[in-house]
This record gives sequence, structure tokens and C-alpha cells, in this order.
Amino acid sequence: MKWLPPALGIVGVAALVACADAPRVAAPRIAVETVRMARITGTEATFEVTLNLSNPNAREIAVTSVDANLTIEDVPVGAATLVSPLRLPANGETTATVQARAGISAVLRVAAEISQRAQEQKGTGQPVRLRYAVSGIAVLEGGWSIPFSRSAEIVVNAPGTSPR
Repeated sequence: MKWLPPALGIVGVAALVACADAPRVAAPRIAVETVRMARITGTEATFEVTLNLSNPNAREIAVTSVDANLTIEDVPVGAATLVSPLRLPANGETTATVQARAGISAVLRVAAEISQRAQEQKGTGQPVRLRYAVSGIAVLEGGWSIPFSRSAEIVVNAPGTSPR
């Protein structure tokens, strides 16, 4: 039993040396690029959120999940989830698109906002703009969580809807 404390000390020093040599990983950058209304029916609406992920590291990083919440005019629209994990290339970037589906209650509330804004802007020739907010977390391999968020506007009555 006398050998146990020195052996633990040697293992501890070896672990510290190994950690000192391990390269540090910089946090990837995750940005909300666009939000657009993809489809609307009588009972639901689908919004697409496009994310840009960039990796400043010299090694590939796996993104195991992305979960985000979308609100429009402070109305919770829905949650969006990455369908399958993705690989973020070394010193590179990629995009991911997640979809948020709004149920009938949210669709009606957002439709009411669109209608109200359209009435307010009637005759001005201006497109209807609605405020949105996206916030979420991307989880990397090993459990490292990276938060992201963006607030901007979405144009709902023009082709190619994008944030401003």
C-alpha cells in the first residue's frame, strides 16, 4: 500500500503533461443567416432558419445537435432541430437549415400581425415587415454547447424573404 500514493502522483503528473500538450480548440462561430416563411397552409406554417457555421480550428469538428426557438412579433412560433449531425470542416464553414413549424394558434396570431401591418401600410407601397428572434444552442462532439441568437426583420409579402 505504500506504493499507491506515489503511483497516483505519477499518474496525475502524466495527465497534466498530456493536457498541456493538447491543442486548444477555439469556439466555432454560429450565425443566423436568414429566416424565411417556407410554406403556409390553413393549419400550419413552416419557417426555415439558415445557419452559417465556421470553424477556425485546424481540425474537423462534429456538430451533434442544433436546437433553436423562433418567435415572430413576440409570438412563439416553434422549435427547430437539426435533423442529423454534421461535420464542420477544418478552417472552413458550412450551412445548416432547420425548420420551425407553427401550429394553428401561432399561425393565427402571426396572420393577425401581418393583416394589421398591411392595413397600417396600405397605400404606402412598403412591404410588410415583422420582427423575429432566433435563439438556440449547437452542441459539439464532447458536449460543448455554443449559444447563438439573432433578432431582425422578415419581409412576408415579397419573394425571397430575408432578414434586414
